[in-house]
Amino acid sequence: MHSSIDTRLLMAAIVLAEELHYGHAAQKLHIAVSTLSKQIAQLEDRLGFTLFVRNSKGVDLTDAGRAYVEEARASMLHAEKAVNVARAANDGREHIIAAGHTPYMDQTLTLLFLSIHLPLYPRIKVQLHSDFSFELIHSVMSAEINMALVAQPPDSSALTLSEISEEPLYAVLPSGHPCEALPEVPLKALADDNWVLFLRRLHPLLYDSILQTAKEAGVTPRGIHYIVTPEEAANLVKEHAGVAFLAKPVAESNEQPGITIRPLADHALRIKTYLALRANEPSRMVNEFARAFLRKCKPQEPVEKQLRLPIK
Repeated sequence: MHSSIDTRLLMAAIVLAEELHYGHAAQKLHIAVSTLSKQIAQLEDRLGFTLFVRNSKGVDLTDAGRAYVEEARASMLHAEKAVNVARAANDGREHIIAAGHTPYMDQTLTLLFLSIHLPLYPRIKVQLHSDFSFELIHSVMSAEINMALVAQPPDSSALTLSEISEEPLYAVLPSGHPCEALPEVPLKALADDNWVLFLRRLHPLLYDSILQTAKEAGVTPRGIHYIVTPEEAANLVKEHAGVAFLAKPVAESNEQPGITIRPLADHALRIKTYLALRANEPSRMVNEFARAFLRKCKPQEPVEKQLRLPIK
């Protein structure tokens, strides 16, 4: 990289590459669009090749631009790493990431938080927070925690959501139930049973989804028992008091003699798990941590478009 190219021009190219829009990039850099346009023109003139081409919606990177910006970003991150490593060594400061999860989440995902190491932040420390999805969403939006693994979060412009996994909801049946032999259980086959459900306040969207799917299938359960823990569900099912509906990890962890678990056949009752952050999260550390987490969850998929790295 040419030594005469100053940091302002590199930052201009990196942010424009992330936003692909002069107006958005200029706003992020706190400069005028005309100033950004001049900086990009100055950079391209010094390099001797084109980095960006305009289109009807904004700009696109050329192949050369894509390669250059990747190296420019790596160069700036390396410089910042040197500062952060030196600062951490000087003052012994730890960087804290507060990561939320539900108590009924797949524990391999929860433990994945603890495995993340960032070269830019060598003394990073993860604090885990357990709560129900509905409460975790509020904690993320209010900045009480940095991010959270949540199931079926609401659509919100205040959140950035990256899908981690999708699994069917499971029916927990007492041994000897007529649906025990089925590979998948349609909800309408459980119309004659009492249902065991988590209280609506613990997960309103999932609760409403179950009852809405039942309504559309013309199904009305005989009755409903309300619970707050999966252990309560297992005990009720074992005593033939009803059938319960649980996420796969929870259903599997509570499988025991006298209980059979089967996935529900209804596609509307598949549970999607997301990593949730505040929209436009300003912290580079938080964004880098989230990117590293997503790479570990889905190493075959790029995550650069899911979470943008802020450059200040």
